[in-house]
Amino acid sequence: MDRGERRAQSVEHALDRRSVVLGAVACCAAGGAAWAGPEDALPQKGDRLVLGDGAKAGEPVTLDGLPVGGALVEAVAVDPQGVKREGSRFAKIILVRVAPDQVAEDQRAHAVDGVVALSAICTHQGCTISGWSHETKRLSCFCHHSEFLPAEGGRVAKGPARKRLPVLPLARGEGGTLMVAGSFTAKPGPGPA
Repeated sequence: MDRGERRAQSVEHALDRRSVVLGAVACCAAGGAAWAGPEDALPQKGDRLVLGDGAKAGEPVTLDGLPVGGALVEAVAVDPQGVKREGSRFAKIILVRVAPDQVAEDQRAHAVDGVVALSAICTHQGCTISGWSHETKRLSCFCHHSEFLPAEGGRVAKGPARKRLPVLPLARGEGGTLMVAGSFTAKPGPGPA
């Protein structure tokens, strides 16, 4: 076998291997998409919000249940068919309520009576945001101590995070319930600023 024949066989083998690898990648991608259902989707316009934890988990989030300056509340979006969107950690939502005049002017269209909804996933390393200070009006991540200003559209107040928390636009539903009015303002989770 001469050098030209060996090279031709090598090219054929590489093409065959490349085809197999690309086929496997395509199957995995298609298989993953086939498994994803409505519970894996991010919150969408028209979803209603329910409490995500505690003794009242699953009950609708209402304005009466969120006092100004109250605790941080975890919420779950529920689609019109009743499916909870909690299959993806990137769908986690946190709510805080501040005085309506404390919400930045450019964020008021996303809030309802001072209630602001944000992604619960820190933009630094993807930890769950679980701290809230009534005094400083800041959300905090206990992994690396980033702090965010929910009333200012999730702006970073203290790093190491460099990207603001995505905001989830809200609307008032029947009986003072809270509804999702649109998609997150940015992709939840870590990423470039």
